[in-house]
Amino acid sequence: RSEVLQETVERYNNFVDLGEDQDYKKPTPRYKIQKPPFFAAWSTPILHDSLAGLRTNTKSQVIDIRGQVIPGLYCAGESQGGFAQHGLGRCLVFGRIAGRDAAVNGGSA
Repeated sequence: RSEVLQETVERYNNFVDLGEDQDYKKPTPRYKIQKPPFFAAWSTPILHDSLAGLRTNTKSQVIDIRGQVIPGLYCAGESQGGFAQHGLGRCLVFGRIAGRDAAVNGGSA
């Protein structure tokens, strides 16, 4: 609902003016939400661990057992192997890389 989002943004921007987050007591909010486009995502903390997933290169392209790119096949997130760490950061970063590269190359790279 757009009116709820508008109220929330206005409330947050007021916290910036006050120098205090009165809802969640975060450290001093400094930056107003002012210039569109705005992006939002829902995130739920969870351990993301997969030591046995698909092998990828730095563009999130899946590579075969000889290290050759499989054209048009990308992988990111929990199904991407080779990472022994927790968190959503890897999922978000490599998801963005994969999406951007697929969009630029039409999935044919």
